Amino acid sequence: MGKALLVAWGHEFVDEVLDGLGSNTEVEVVVGKPTVDQWRNAPLVVIDGRCKTLASGMPTHLRMVVVAPAVLDGDRLATLYRGWQDDYPEVPVYHLPTGFDAVRQLVVEAAAGTQRPEVRIGVVGGHGGAGATTVATALAMAAAHDGRRTILVDANAPGGVDDRLGTPMRDLRVVNSLAPAYILDRHAGDVKVVDLSRSLNEDQIAAAGLCDLVLLVANVQRNALVTRQVAARLAVKGARFAVLPTWAHDDAAQALAEEFRVQFLDEVPLDPPSVFSDGRVHLIDSCHLFEMARTLLARAPYFAARVAA
Repeated sequence: MGKALLVAWGHEFVDEVLDGLGSNTEVEVVVGKPTVDQWRNAPLVVIDGRCKTLASGMPTHLRMVVVAPAVLDGDRLATLYRGWQDDYPEVPVYHLPTGFDAVRQLVVEAAAGTQRPEVRIGVVGGHGGAGATTVATALAMAAAHDGRRTILVDANAPGGVDDRLGTPMRDLRVVNSLAPAYILDRHAGDVKVVDLSRSLNEDQIAAAGLCDLVLLVANVQRNALVTRQVAARLAVKGARFAVLPTWAHDDAAQALAEEFRVQFLDEVPLDPPSVFSDGRVHLIDSCHLFEMARTLLARAPYFAARVAA
């Protein structure tokens, strides 16, 4: 629960919005540029559409809406709309007074705390062929299937995720990028899944640090040395991660989790007959892989809290 943040260029815009929202609706008002903490902590950001610089340099916000005051119309309104859509394609733009009902509903939901928090999950393989890309794809597909706006960032071998997708998903967008931290901070979505490279360069590590949880996928008992190197890299940089073995009764994986004091999860059910067709992942309701993916999505923030404890 909390107050929406109203970011305005001037006091006239504040008065127009507050009058339209009604006396029973409370918001936090900032005239000028807010602090990063104000921006991050607000359940909803309502921003004056006339001044895009108010949002420049700020991290992406899952619930940000742009409001165009009533004085704008015609070409000026069209120019404002195009300008915001060029840089923030996922952010809705509402024109007053017709947009008041939609904005009021969003403010009420923010105050009631009925919005889901954004979930960010990174996936990295402890060795080649571990199944990390398959797990990342399954997570993203499960989230999109449940109606959540999902971004799947292919930061490992751009194009590899596309090769895995077997079921088209309306709410799933794949972004190929070797700069995943930028994508996480600049693109809005309910769920963001990043397929990381096990090389874990500085940008990859930065992205891992932005995730609620990073899943280290590996058959550790057969690839102990290289998997431990990946785990050590994550630990040194302070990433919140958990070990996800691909082999049943992997005592080496459990020992690795104990060494780094992170969560040890049940083995990933990579079941080729029920998941794959020509190397692609398909959404099958009875598939154990997708059941696991939904569980991880629901529990990721809590896993992260236990890992950090």
